Amino acid sequence: MKIVVMGTGGFAVPSFRKLLDAGYEVPLLVTMPIRTRRTDRIPLPEIRRAAEQYGVPIYDPDDINRDGAETLRGVGADLLFICDYGRILSPEIIGVFPLGGVNLHGSILPKYRGAAPINRAILAGETTLGVSLIHIIPAVDAGPVIAIDSYEPDPNDTAPVIEHRLAEMGGDLLLANLGIVAGGKDSAIPQDDTLACKAPKIRKEEGRIDWHLSVREIRNLYRGMQPWPKTFSDWIRSGGKPPVRLILGPLEIAGTGAESFAPCGTVIKADRTGILVQAGDGVIRIEGVQPSGKKAMLPGPFLSGYRMKAGDILQ
Repeated sequence: MKIVVMGTGGFAVPSFRKLLDAGYEVPLLVTMPIRTRRTDRIPLPEIRRAAEQYGVPIYDPDDINRDGAETLRGVGADLLFICDYGRILSPEIIGVFPLGGVNLHGSILPKYRGAAPINRAILAGETTLGVSLIHIIPAVDAGPVIAIDSYEPDPNDTAPVIEHRLAEMGGDLLLANLGIVAGGKDSAIPQDDTLACKAPKIRKEEGRIDWHLSVREIRNLYRGMQPWPKTFSDWIRSGGKPPVRLILGPLEIAGTGAESFAPCGTVIKADRTGILVQAGDGVIRIEGVQPSGKKAMLPGPFLSGYRMKAGDILQ
């Protein structure tokens, strides 16, 4: 079976490699064009490096729906596999392939349809995460579900750790179900749209910590905002000094319940072991600090150069 792969982000790489290692013919990788000037310090995207390693030709049109049908027909592939590509496909593109197309998505559908399913699931406090293999239709992550796999991540795992695990699981799920897809015998189940929720891209300002949230919500914010935009607050300094933007993390739960009568966001204690800050229902311990324009540092070195003290405010 000949399979065209469409993928841009790192989530697609394990599936791409597993297809090739399993002996499937991949005549073309379709990926989004590189929009920034490349330098020695900015490596090629991982999926492009994998394509070069396996000798798979790369096709990167600006608009696959406008420009790609003729090229894809010329490849003569049976099936399209799309994962982490970044564009909704037109019916014409999907119709190029005799077996249609399948999509690997990083959530247990119909929940978290969209560009940031893993981050959004973590932010929502989900304890079970998973991947779904679905048929492609011209709508965002809404096709019938072929198969799902799931697991319960460690509550300390951040989004990149979970994404890596789910990407590997997704590659295995794809291989396990290609046979029935090729045979046209899969019993895909339509999604219940009434249970669907969206998972839009993360915006930078979402990394700002609202200290009125519960300690678990703040902890999940830290986990879900990695590797970008991370979690941050503005340190309101005394004496009329201008505020300082601080990237904060790791963040740990130091206690729950009414730990103090201080307003939310108040620094309760600051020493080498960490910076304790009042949250909505307990206390958060900050174990790393990066002032704007500076390197990340542990609390001890940070406090040696920046005179944060109990009573200061983060907001």
